Amino acid sequence: MENEKNKSGNTMVIDEAVAQKRDKEQQKQMKKSIVLVIIGSLIYSFGVVWILQLGGFFSGGVTGTSQLIVGLVEKIGGSSAIRGYLGVFVGLINVPLCLIGWRGVSKRFVILTVMSIAIQTVVMSLLSNLTISPFVHILSDSSASNGVVDFFMNGNFSIIRDRNSAYVEDVFILSMNAGTRLLLAIIGGLITGFGAALCLKGGGSTGGMDIISNYLVMKKRISFVKYQFTVDVIIIVASSLISVENVLYTIVRLIVYMKVIEAVYKIYETIRIEVITNCADGIKKKLFENFSHSLTIYDAVGGYTGQGKKVIEAYISNFELNEYLEIIKNEDPNAFVVISQVKTIRGNYVQRTVV
Repeated sequence: MENEKNKSGNTMVIDEAVAQKRDKEQQKQMKKSIVLVIIGSLIYSFGVVWILQLGGFFSGGVTGTSQLIVGLVEKIGGSSAIRGYLGVFVGLINVPLCLIGWRGVSKRFVILTVMSIAIQTVVMSLLSNLTISPFVHILSDSSASNGVVDFFMNGNFSIIRDRNSAYVEDVFILSMNAGTRLLLAIIGGLITGFGAALCLKGGGSTGGMDIISNYLVMKKRISFVKYQFTVDVIIIVASSLISVENVLYTIVRLIVYMKVIEAVYKIYETIRIEVITNCADGIKKKLFENFSHSLTIYDAVGGYTGQGKKVIEAYISNFELNEYLEIIKNEDPNAFVVISQVKTIRGNYVQRTVV
């Protein structure tokens, strides 16, 4: 009896230690997520204001819709001061979409997304009202042969917005040639795509259609990139109301943006994990305690040793992989693990959210 009590007490101590370790890992992951979302949101905001707006290109989703509103107001005779309200429009349109994310994706996802939207709203408003794009100086005809040192030595490299700098920016926009526009489209796609991908990788998003895309990935397993591309094409077509020429450059921006997202954002990518082990029962128990995925277990025989083993096969989301590997390592440090990507999965598959 005493041995059983000691064994039970030891088990409780081990479980408590595992729980504490898991809490620390979750806190560490949350801090990492916050850092990624902050950096990604800043990069995205600078890319939208300093590059996409400068080139007259449209971003995707809510940001693109906000740009469309600003552009149409300017087109029908409104003041160019409307550009300073871009961040406000981004914030307002995102409110109902965040409610969808709260119910359909996860609270953690929405908290990080709201953080990103708040950063975008403030940073875009400040950049639009207080600065001009440095690319006005970098890509001007008179600076074509200048290096980085030249820009800071000639005394003309100022991004502070005043009456004179605003005039210089307007002149630059009106006189941009095709090569400059194409370059801005490529750079803009790279920078905004990388910023958005960092936010997504952190478990949040830049808001807007990213929320709906994540919802559809979770509920319908519709490709994130496919849905985003469809929405952005609609934005591009609508942008022809302002400028048909810019549609062509925006397509370039969109392709580059999507390629960057596809390369960096793999959090909900489905992967197959195969474990060859002598401790199948212990691993199975722990995995069932922590995850909603089922498992397939079958017998195997070692070709060299001739010893019988068990093979555990599971299909999981990419962001769950580290947790799976940690459990497997704790239960069987000598387990043989194979990980492979899965292109398509059908049937009764439960996809967990980033909680």
